Amino acid sequence: MTPQYHGRYSWVDIWWLLSSNMQPVTEEQPTCLKSAGKSIVDILGKSYVLEILYFLFNHDKPVRFNELKHTLSITATTLSRRLEEFVNYGLVTREVFAEVPARVEYSLSKKGESLGPVLRHLFEWVENNNS
Repeated sequence: MTPQYHGRYSWVDIWWLLSSNMQPVTEEQPTCLKSAGKSIVDILGKSYVLEILYFLFNHDKPVRFNELKHTLSITATTLSRRLEEFVNYGLVTREVFAEVPARVEYSLSKKGESLGPVLRHLFEWVENNNS
């Protein structure tokens, strides 16, 4: 037997009123999980990102593509993708020289250098807590 309701609202109206007033409370997300911050956090989780950044932090002079490739034992495709992402985020500067064969050098930008202390603390934390 279907319940009968003889008021001025139907069961559908009552359900809609109750569900619309019972929306979950949304908590404010930290900046690192919002769109701009999340993209940086996402890129740090990709393969070879920390290795490439660590290598660039420890070199005061610009580094050529093949030097990175051979030192890190990384494929050219992965390295070029990561470097392109770094350039797009403003972490790395890419300088192309008009020479034959073409010479391209990569170095950390000011923004990339400012990430250095953060990653240094992260690496220290991993070493101290990886037991």
